[in-house]
Amino acid sequence: MDKRSQMRELTAFDQRKHSTQVFLSAVLAALLFFSLEYNWLSPMTVIFLSVAAGLPDFRKMWQRENIKKQFLKSDAAKRLIHFNSIFGLVTLPLFLLWVYALLTDLITLQTFALIGLGAYVLAILEHRLYERHMAQLDDHYVTEAELREEQKWGSA
Repeated sequence: MDKRSQMRELTAFDQRKHSTQVFLSAVLAALLFFSLEYNWLSPMTVIFLSVAAGLPDFRKMWQRENIKKQFLKSDAAKRLIHFNSIFGLVTLPLFLLWVYALLTDLITLQTFALIGLGAYVLAILEHRLYERHMAQLDDHYVTEAELREEQKWGSA
């Protein structure tokens, strides 16, 4: 169980893309937008349906992390990778509150955009620190940059 076989598994998992699912998500988003605009659905119903539509993405993230966890040797790295997956699920209510505040006019669109931009920048920084720390904890951890490089050259 080395990095190369882990990269092969992750590459095979990533190549199982379902373009139909992406298309249906875009259609659902458009329908929810128009139904909210014309007051056919309440903001809470739209949020509930949005969460339901996002669950397959959480499942994919969880499966991807489990593939990585199989190859790790360090117990600390296994705990941290599991904590990162749980953290994604725990932050979902904060995301829902943020969207709910916009939909119910508790915050302005500018505030919504600034919070979103700030959260995006923090998420990028957090992910880089997380990957650097995971690579230090366990030599078998494959970073996204390593995986992209292997996929680019086709050796994985």
